[in-house]
Amino acid sequence: MTYARDYVAGWLDSSINDFLRGLGPKIDSAKYALVTCLDSNLALKSLLRADPCLWGLSEEIKPVGKGLLVPTASLISANLKTQLFFGFDEVWFFPGDKISPKPASAWLVGPARIAQEKLNRLNAWMSSNSCSLALGDGEGLNFIIKARGLVKHLLEHSIEQRQPEAVFAASSTAALAG
Repeated sequence: MTYARDYVAGWLDSSINDFLRGLGPKIDSAKYALVTCLDSNLALKSLLRADPCLWGLSEEIKPVGKGLLVPTASLISANLKTQLFFGFDEVWFFPGDKISPKPASAWLVGPARIAQEKLNRLNAWMSSNSCSLALGDGEGLNFIIKARGLVKHLLEHSIEQRQPEAVFAASSTAALAG
């Protein structure tokens, strides 16, 4: 079980894209999203100029460290129009827009699940910035969420789920392809 104070780390067989497609735009604890990785790219400021999918958000984006802070409702809307998240992405959610840059040690993108040591290093930054949720996908969806009581207990066990096993299939035509 991986937890620190009010935060618990877990894992789901899902993705950030799937999560955002089901998220309502008016959640007080997640009014702002700090996007810190898109498709393994950490140089997000350069993507503002290069990626047409982000151009519609450029007026609402505020750089924070190496990440981009955007109202969550705008991020959801943009992602519904044109998918922004394809895997190996990272997003942190906050109730307000006054946050400090993410520590360099904060990396939630898979394939590894979140270890206790990483959560211990992130706890102070997440608490001081009132982070409500952090997501990192790759091979499944790593998350850190502020939770208490029975919900916290339940989520603690999600990180212990078996990882999907790789399945290889071969066909007779594949052998011919060389």
